[in-house]
Amino acid sequence: MFSSEPSSAELPRPDRIWLVDGHHLAYRSYFAFEKLSTSRGEPTQAVFGFLRTLLKLLKEDGDCVIVVFDPPTRTFRHDAFEEYKAGRAPTPDDFHPQLEKIKELVDLLGLRRLEVPGYEADDVIGTLAKKGEQEGYPVRILTGDRDSFQLVSERVQVMLPDGRLMNPQAVQEKYGVSVAQWVDYRSLVGDSSDNLPGAKGIGEKTAAKLLQEWGSLEGLYANLEALAPKVRASLEENRDNVRLSHSLSQIHTDVPLELDFRDCHRREPDRPALREALERLEFGSILRDLNLLAAPPPSEEAAWPPPPDAFLGYTLDRAQPMWATWVGFAAFAQGKVYRSQPSLQELRRFPEIRSIAAKDLSVLALKEGVWVPPGDDPLLLAYLYDPSNTDPASTVRRYGAGDWNNEPVERAQAAHELWETLQRRMGENPQMEWLYREVEKPLSAVLARVEARGISLDTDYLGQLSEELGKEISYLEAEIHRLAGHPFNVNSRDQLEVVLYDELKLNASGRKTQTGKRSTAASALEELLGQHQIIDRILTYRELTKLKSTYLDPLPKLIHPKTGRLHTRFNQTGTATGRLSSTDPNLQNIPVRTEIGRRIRKAFRAAPGMKLIAADYSQIELRVLAHMSGDENLIRVFREGKDIHTQTAAWMFGLDLDKVGAEQRRAAKTINFGVLYGMSAHRLSNELSIPYAEAENFIERYFASYPKVRAWIEQVLAEARHKGYVETLFGRRRFVADLDSRIRSVREAAERMAFNMPVQGTAADLIKLAMVKLQPELKRLDAHLVLQVHDELLVEAEESRVPEVSEAVRAVMQGAWQLEVPLEVGIGVGDNWLEAK
Repeated sequence: MFSSEPSSAELPRPDRIWLVDGHHLAYRSYFAFEKLSTSRGEPTQAVFGFLRTLLKLLKEDGDCVIVVFDPPTRTFRHDAFEEYKAGRAPTPDDFHPQLEKIKELVDLLGLRRLEVPGYEADDVIGTLAKKGEQEGYPVRILTGDRDSFQLVSERVQVMLPDGRLMNPQAVQEKYGVSVAQWVDYRSLVGDSSDNLPGAKGIGEKTAAKLLQEWGSLEGLYANLEALAPKVRASLEENRDNVRLSHSLSQIHTDVPLELDFRDCHRREPDRPALREALERLEFGSILRDLNLLAAPPPSEEAAWPPPPDAFLGYTLDRAQPMWATWVGFAAFAQGKVYRSQPSLQELRRFPEIRSIAAKDLSVLALKEGVWVPPGDDPLLLAYLYDPSNTDPASTVRRYGAGDWNNEPVERAQAAHELWETLQRRMGENPQMEWLYREVEKPLSAVLARVEARGISLDTDYLGQLSEELGKEISYLEAEIHRLAGHPFNVNSRDQLEVVLYDELKLNASGRKTQTGKRSTAASALEELLGQHQIIDRILTYRELTKLKSTYLDPLPKLIHPKTGRLHTRFNQTGTATGRLSSTDPNLQNIPVRTEIGRRIRKAFRAAPGMKLIAADYSQIELRVLAHMSGDENLIRVFREGKDIHTQTAAWMFGLDLDKVGAEQRRAAKTINFGVLYGMSAHRLSNELSIPYAEAENFIERYFASYPKVRAWIEQVLAEARHKGYVETLFGRRRFVADLDSRIRSVREAAERMAFNMPVQGTAADLIKLAMVKLQPELKRLDAHLVLQVHDELLVEAEESRVPEVSEAVRAVMQGAWQLEVPLEVGIGVGDNWLEAK
């Protein structure tokens, strides 16, 4: 990809001159590419986007490339017009560090970089373009700045970042003006990004039409009397603005430069320094594209068995290990590859499984009665560095750890490379190392046992419930048809849209789909409640059909033929907050507040001679909030064992505790939990069916009752804007973009995400820590953890040991970590999940 530097003193003429508007390309990349950061929180999307665009150019063309940047000081345009570019939004704080990194990389790539004090990159590029044209070179300018179109000629072309080439014909066809008319055109239209005023009311089509008719600004102003009154008035009133816009948008092509294009050949890059810089930026794919990854020595084939600390690579024929068969198996250690035919006996010699997705392999072995605990899993470590690292293939690419394909050997090598890359950094962050060693790694062994154990399911009961729901769904469908006045497909959003908005004339919420249709989503329908009886029936119909299709009908088919139990799969790297997620099937989304949801839980039962013990953290997130905010009032409520919602209501409404009514407690409860998720006054007014002003007043009174909560939220947001991430009590991080977005809804959503994560993530860390500490106790008591759902653990124990196991579960969960407030755990026991709950 790179050309070597010629040895001769006289360098040859380049075939083509490439001029890159570095500043514009970097700024465009900042906003065009998805927010990206390293595992240390260093933002990198501008750097990544810039390199991706530039390297595509270098790969395809260009032995002479000059990258031009704006100088850090004022230019002559700022001196001529003090408000030049004043209309632009402030440059994001994290752009400048990325720009400096881009400049460093341009140098390391062996490209010529220019900054000329007092002149913008446009003027330097314009001067070089004219010089190249005069010397007979073909010139291409890489930029997204339309001012550059005035430089276009038969020899000079502009390439836009999307790959389009602009020559004189393309400019004429696209805008209706010639290159010679371009500055006049820009003077009329103006440019808000550069604060060029132009002529108010003159748009692009009008400007093009005027110049087509009169040739130039000079000709236009010489014939004002012949123009339409409105256009004439605008041109007369904005004469000075047009003249100023003309002066400022004209690129100067006489910048004093001493440069020989023959000296601008691409030099050999500084490969060691370039590799080090790209490794720190975690640009694994770019490292591979540039062939900068140290080529590993050819892997030597070695005879089985491998050393016990080898990294394993394997493939399964399906994702759920309890139902899977492995179809490939290999190991990698000390530069040697070890191949083996899949055999569970091969795993017995390993003290633990070191692999990406090590837990799945442990579950697969445990299904056959072989227990080999999951050990080091580099994906878990990558997830702690950045919770967006959820997928093995993209994570391996990100850190330049090789390829992730279906070959067990490549998977073993990739796991080894990823581990080596990440564990070298572990010492930089002791909290992260603690989370990995004390929480995530041991938790994977706990979860492997939970998945392999599974839970009993009453399939006959579920079948009866499904039949009952089927009848209820049929009744609801008939009722919906009656209310609509005719039959239609209730599951068809298009037919439902017509019925609701065209036939029944309901007032649309204003929400639209991406294709511009009126929304029939549940959130949109909820806003229509009260307008017509059909809305309530549709929402109920949807809830029941979803539960029937998600749980009642599929679950009985997922009973494992070998165990006779239902097995879910827990994902440790599936959420941004650190919470566990559940798939194949998902057992964490069964509704708990609805009657039908509770009835579904009744189907999950204990094995004969055993009981289910449900242990649930009480108001865990509010207790975490009390600890993290340090609010004395909130801490005192929990320390004194008072009901938090009643006490909040008493302070908000100025009442004695015994005078608080049910509605007042409900309002306080809604706010207590709503604050954790950034509930707005608008949302609260809807939740409580109260006026907006009253909802605003409620929220203000809440923060008056707990003043340090607001201060803590503001502190979290300030630190998030400074660092780019938020943290849990234990140091788990989540990177948060868009905190400074100019779009209010986007910014507020990012803020809610930012101050919720430390609380929700800390609660997730606490229950994970409790699960790790609980496992030895359960093993001692011959009891088994069978499910985890957010703040709740479900344990199966012999009936005779229920009191002892219950006490052990309570003690471990309450003692998981010492907070400023006590952790409270509710315990329930029953033959099924509903009874225990």
